[in-house]
Amino acid sequence: MRPNLRIVVAGLFRRRSEKAGVQSGSALVIALITIAVLGILVASMGFEAQLQGRYARYVRNRTMATRYSLSGIEIAKMLMARANGAPAGGGKTDEEDRWHLAAERLKLGQSIIGLVEPIGDGYVILDIEPEPGRLNVNMLTRDEWETILGNAGIPEDYFDAIIDPILDWIDADDTSNPEGAETEDYYSLLDPPYEAKNGPFDTVRELLLVKGFSEPILTGGTFDPLTVLGDPSAKKSSNVHFNRFSETNDIVIAGIEGMLTTYGDGKINIQSAPYDVLRTLPGVDDILARAIMEERNMVDENGDPDPFRSEADLFNRVDGLESSISSKITVNSNFYRITATGRSQNVEHQVWCIAYADGKELHFLRWVEEP
Repeated sequence: MRPNLRIVVAGLFRRRSEKAGVQSGSALVIALITIAVLGILVASMGFEAQLQGRYARYVRNRTMATRYSLSGIEIAKMLMARANGAPAGGGKTDEEDRWHLAAERLKLGQSIIGLVEPIGDGYVILDIEPEPGRLNVNMLTRDEWETILGNAGIPEDYFDAIIDPILDWIDADDTSNPEGAETEDYYSLLDPPYEAKNGPFDTVRELLLVKGFSEPILTGGTFDPLTVLGDPSAKKSSNVHFNRFSETNDIVIAGIEGMLTTYGDGKINIQSAPYDVLRTLPGVDDILARAIMEERNMVDENGDPDPFRSEADLFNRVDGLESSISSKITVNSNFYRITATGRSQNVEHQVWCIAYADGKELHFLRWVEEP
């Protein structure tokens, strides 16, 4: 039986239409995928460009912040020269010179804290502190160490376990104090082993190498008797609990790093020493420490700084001080801690250094740059 021609033709057209539809759908899918891939590429390129822009801005700000901090060191050098007699530039009088007051404070042995100097589109924050406002860790006696540890909140039961190893680290012999440590009986047994220095500390953080010392003792935190004793089995009493500052058994101690230095002759500069350092002087309690701080910040009738002019001036102006502190104090300094923080936009760069003032010249003994 012959097929109907109309039906055959219609079937052919239908198959062609279906095939064309499939091809059109495939082309549409390919086009959509292509558009999506191009969109991702464009977005990633834009994101990368944005990151590069941010990085370029950061590098610029970082570079500028570094320059500002180094400019702060130059300002410190100028102020130190002025404090030692260098004249003001441009023939300015003291009243016209904006640096006069800062230079005068340095001349009188005082600190400069938080001096802000705008530079370009940023600024530098400058601190200049007489380093003898801190205690020379290489010259501290056992009694002075006990005062320092006590003021930090460390229990008295652990004083010897901290002080004996410090004295062993500094002394030249290899004989251990009762609770101390030397190379043969302690440091050589560590992993990795090392030797006791048997000499003075070069930096304050070198204390972390000494048996019994820990980061919380230096910078503050939770006191750990096991760390101090160096051996858990040597703990004096497993039932000792401390409850001075919280509802837990932990005792929180203040850090002592800010009180210490490795520079100077061991005398305390009373013009700049902070409260905690003043409290280490024999017979100086809370009231006397605050009286010293208040008196050294006095100004005269002209509004100029009027700190202590000599050790004798201290005794004339502050009643109740023991004469024995005369050999432990000074009003002058040759060592200075300079901290310059440069800031550009939201980026900071800090330089701090220890400098020795030799007349109008500064000699840098230590230099640290921090991001």
